Amino acid sequence: MRDLNVGEYTRVRKDVARRLYKEGRTIYLTPSNIAATGSNFWIKPYPINSKDEKNFDDIVGEFEYYNCNYELGYYTNFWIDEEEEKEE
Repeated sequence: MRDLNVGEYTRVRKDVARRLYKEGRTIYLTPSNIAATGSNFWIKPYPINSKDEKNFDDIVGEFEYYNCNYELGYYTNFWIDEEEEKEE
């Protein structure tokens, strides 16, 4: 995986996203062909955190079922917000 920073978001691997989710951090999901950016008018990153009290893999599975397709990409990219990390 290449190192990818888009604006204030940084892409992370799924295992890192799972660990950060369990620690209580907010993780942002996008389909694989979409970069996480707040300026995209049509598609926004989908935030999840452990306050939802759902299993990480269940949330990712539901996201992929409803949001991933031929045009947007078949799998999920995971992002963290760098600004959020600096505030804590």
